[in-house]
Amino acid sequence: MKKEFEIVLNAVLNSGTPSIKKANIDELIKIAARNKILLQFLRVTRLDEKLLLLEEAKYRKFLENLALTQETLSNLDHIFIKLRKPVAYVPSDIDILIPRKLISKAVHRLMEKGFRIEVAEPYCITMTRREAIIDLYIYPTLGGMIYVNTDKLFEYKEAIEFNGIEIYTLSPSAEALVTMAHSIYKERIYTLNDFFTVKKWMSKKTIRLAEELSCEDALKVAMNLNRKIRLGLLETPYKIPLPLWLALLMRKFQRDSLTRATSVSMLKTLTNKRVGKLLKSKLTRETY
Repeated sequence: MKKEFEIVLNAVLNSGTPSIKKANIDELIKIAARNKILLQFLRVTRLDEKLLLLEEAKYRKFLENLALTQETLSNLDHIFIKLRKPVAYVPSDIDILIPRKLISKAVHRLMEKGFRIEVAEPYCITMTRREAIIDLYIYPTLGGMIYVNTDKLFEYKEAIEFNGIEIYTLSPSAEALVTMAHSIYKERIYTLNDFFTVKKWMSKKTIRLAEELSCEDALKVAMNLNRKIRLGLLETPYKIPLPLWLALLMRKFQRDSLTRATSVSMLKTLTNKRVGKLLKSKLTRETY
């Protein structure tokens, strides 16, 4: 394991300032950023006060948009996902699960607040307002193919206070499952953000939920990656090898009736230039 990666991992793991003698500080920051834990790393280490101030400013802006979104959707059934984490980071967008019957109301309300539709797909609508991006999911998909049946996830909905904002999100055990599925099935990349989420919130409930949603393979891969990271055998971001990724998708197709039923959507979207670029990106990029 590279020294700089070990420093970043241990700094966040132990919530302490590491010894950085002879370490490349720019490399430390790069590793933390690529692993989606830059804000947490800078808060713990105070290695770059100027960069920390910039990250904190980004985070405050994100929270403003989150509060606006929560207020706009206040009496509609919804759940914020990929938001509640055991480490602080600045999300690139706001991800929301919402029942199909309420999607039109949600879109209309957000448009009244100045958001506009950027992309409309069968199971996801992306809306923007200046720098803010919102993804409204009926189901999380990969190229139109559903990889998690989110109907079940509404049973794990709970209200929390998130940085002073009352929101509805998933229980920690369910968030761990969504994290695994998203990183392994959709992004094909595993980060330290994923590692800390799975490490902290993996439970027996997560295992049961993985079985119910036919995500056992994602769980097994995530647990194996976590073990290797803890033992110093693996650095992240870790890109799932293409043959393994394709095999995981094939087993998902075989075991999950919802994935199987929507797989034709993925084939159709391959002719879409935008989706084609996204899928090409998954084959070549090193982080997300």
